[in-house]
Amino acid sequence: MGLGETGMFVSMLIGYSLAFIGVGMFIHGWRAVYRARHDERLVTDGLYRFVRHPQYTGLFLALFGEGVIHWPTIFSVVLFPVIVLAYYLLARKEERGMIRKFGDEYRAYMRKVPMLLPRPRRWKELAKKSQQPRS
Repeated sequence: MGLGETGMFVSMLIGYSLAFIGVGMFIHGWRAVYRARHDERLVTDGLYRFVRHPQYTGLFLALFGEGVIHWPTIFSVVLFPVIVLAYYLLARKEERGMIRKFGDEYRAYMRKVPMLLPRPRRWKELAKKSQQPRS
């Protein structure tokens, strides 16, 4: 992009920051689902207050940070929207199963909480929550 070493350093910092936040979201989301499956309950707290699929949102942030911002290649830039589409379709399929399992409880949750992207004012809160250590 013609920004030299400074531009590369800035893109590296931004890319790694997004990747770090994304991996944190993925891990926290996975832990919450793991615990909920054991208890056979619907997760609506923690990261799930912000988006219904924080693991996928975290994956997208990590891939975007590393594969599009920090180290973009033709392959990673072209593949990113394909991955987003594939996981969006997977999330829709999973939600049909959640409706079968939890019924109106999940429908009410769907009305309150966005699928993959938090509301604009909640991104900062979501990023902080994804980096907090769990006890």
